[in-house]
Amino acid sequence: MYEEEIQFLRIVEDPSDKNNKRDLLSENECFSLKSKYQGLPEEYVAYLMEIGAGSAREDQYMIYSLPTLCHEDSDFSWYETKGVNYLVIGDDFAGNLYAFNIDAGYMPVLLDHECMDEFMHKGSIKSFFRGMMLMGENGFDQREP
Repeated sequence: MYEEEIQFLRIVEDPSDKNNKRDLLSENECFSLKSKYQGLPEEYVAYLMEIGAGSAREDQYMIYSLPTLCHEDSDFSWYETKGVNYLVIGDDFAGNLYAFNIDAGYMPVLLDHECMDEFMHKGSIKSFFRGMMLMGENGFDQREP
């Protein structure tokens, strides 16, 4: 599912930089996640199995190996969920969280730490990850030099 993205990361990342290390989740680990979070999107599970959990693009973003509900983790207590069930899957190393709004059918969102707003992604989960990678629609690097 993520062949093009894997190739992109091979081109733009320094393989010797430890900040680009990711761990692929096994089928059993992903099965456990899907059992715990019913309806977990296959695009997300495929990302964990094909690209892996960890940081990418020299700490451009981080995807966690174990997602967690925002309101159940004290590390995320700063974000007021207002009763919405957010499954936090990662962060951008700048204080913002990447999550799924479970109540909106696992809609990918950015939870902004400054304005305390939810920004819904208008597109697929795959395009959500491509945006984090700074990978343009045409496959070119969108990172500014």
